[in-house]
Amino acid sequence: MKIRMNKLNFGVLLGLYSLSLLTAAATESFAAEDQIIIEDLTSPQLRSEIKKIEIEFYRVFNSSTDDKDLTIVCYDNEPTDTKIKQEICEPQFVVTKRADNASDSRFGIAVLMTPQALRRALTGEYAGLTTAITNLTKENEYFRELSSILGALQEELENR
Repeated sequence: MKIRMNKLNFGVLLGLYSLSLLTAAATESFAAEDQIIIEDLTSPQLRSEIKKIEIEFYRVFNSSTDDKDLTIVCYDNEPTDTKIKQEICEPQFVVTKRADNASDSRFGIAVLMTPQALRRALTGEYAGLTTAITNLTKENEYFRELSSILGALQEELENR
């Protein structure tokens, strides 16, 4: 499975989780005029639809959680040596940990963590995020449908 790294860990988590929830019933609940034939979409159109569903997915998730560390935040990032902005969406606990680590490394308190070390350090938080997403998926039909549609769109894009 080919997954873009600019979505970081949450993208990996969400993609794998969404694919596991993929069902045909999710698309049947939408009215006929709202249906999109995935196979008829071009790759740019697919990316646009994925972005729309991701935004709604994050909105629904964020509004359902009381733990602000679990909320998903999106921001523009301009990687070093490039002027091309990328949108990054990740849990607040990742943003906080990265900022704290960067601050600590500037003062010589800690070594700057690699992305892999950051993921390892946040294993427990990612487990909590997975639990929150799983619980919301069980409780909220709309969220479950969003997850299924997102998984279908991502799978189609990856298979092109």
